[in-house]
Amino acid sequence: MKFPMTQRQEQFLAIAEELANNFSARAAEQDRTGAFPYENFTAIRTAGLPALPVPVEYGGWGADLLETIIVTEQLAKGDGSTALSFVMHLQTIGSAAEKRDWPPELFAALCRAAVERGALVNSLATEPNLGSPSRGGRPQTTARPRYAPDGTVAEWVLDGCKSFASMFPVLDYAVVSATLEDGSGEVGRFLIAVDERFQVEEPWDALGMRTTGSHTVMLRGVEAPAHALINRSAPGAMKGGGNAWFTLGVGAVYLGVAAAALDVAAHYTLERTPTALGRPIATLESVRRRLGQATLLLHTARTQLHYTAEQWTRHPDRRAEMAPSLAAAKVTVTNHAVEAVDHCLRAVGGVGLTRALPLERYYRDVRAGLSHPPGDDEALTALAQETLQRIRMQPLVLRSDK
Repeated sequence: MKFPMTQRQEQFLAIAEELANNFSARAAEQDRTGAFPYENFTAIRTAGLPALPVPVEYGGWGADLLETIIVTEQLAKGDGSTALSFVMHLQTIGSAAEKRDWPPELFAALCRAAVERGALVNSLATEPNLGSPSRGGRPQTTARPRYAPDGTVAEWVLDGCKSFASMFPVLDYAVVSATLEDGSGEVGRFLIAVDERFQVEEPWDALGMRTTGSHTVMLRGVEAPAHALINRSAPGAMKGGGNAWFTLGVGAVYLGVAAAALDVAAHYTLERTPTALGRPIATLESVRRRLGQATLLLHTARTQLHYTAEQWTRHPDRRAEMAPSLAAAKVTVTNHAVEAVDHCLRAVGGVGLTRALPLERYYRDVRAGLSHPPGDDEALTALAQETLQRIRMQPLVLRSDK
């Protein structure tokens, strides 16, 4: 299956391709210095792309999950760090639009901001001691109520620390999870405008995805009005589940990085003509096998990613059953992307380890996909449990040949 398949997808991809070409011109130098790509996000805002997943009723483009991931993959071909940061905005709004589990006025205000001024949002849930919020647990970040004279909560005061705050240098809003200190023991999620009360505690400095701006951030006395509370639930209530917009969105990023690596490797092998060989190394069977392996891996990954996104979009009544499919797609895509880039490096030889080609950056960036939830071990255990549970429900029939 090749995209675009509709005129609408063609329009989305044309915008993403132009942006990706713009990003790629700066990606190597930004990766070298670790500088945040402010220009990329200016271009994203100018193109109106923050409105991509915003429902049409709020003036957005109303992109579904499949449309969003094909745009994300294209952006990642230009710069994986920018695409990974931006996908956090896309998944935050996209999943909220789909679930409709926010207070309507609060969600409408965020959507209008995204449409009218390109406002960007990310969910800050991970904490240094908590680890991934996908595993449940109570945040150490707290929300203390201040009460009005009538006994109702007038506002909340948040204090704590959040890690992996991707896109922080340009964030307009943050969805912050915090333990409510109102005697309930519940965890609340707040939509808060980012300002000077959010302070960088530890700058982002990583092996790969070096320019995502995923700083560790301190919240000191951050005031949030009562209406900023999105929802509240028991600790661990959000554990696991099936946030397809996050799971498939990050998969699309790493698929895009690996696709860029394959393009670079193929171009290089067609142009590289050693004097001892007298012809391009692309004519060597060993090189073609490497490129063929990479192509096969990415074809398989893309097919599974797109199919899963299409099923999620087409069958909303079956989403509750799709957690295993989401996990399978994430594990397949990220591992195939890592392996494909490895084949690309082997195809081009030692030059791939130098900065003469961007392959060494792709090699570092693509490995970050293994760190996003669900991790391989968690996903494989869940898939095994699905199989065991299915078999338990079936009678064992033993047959013997006579």
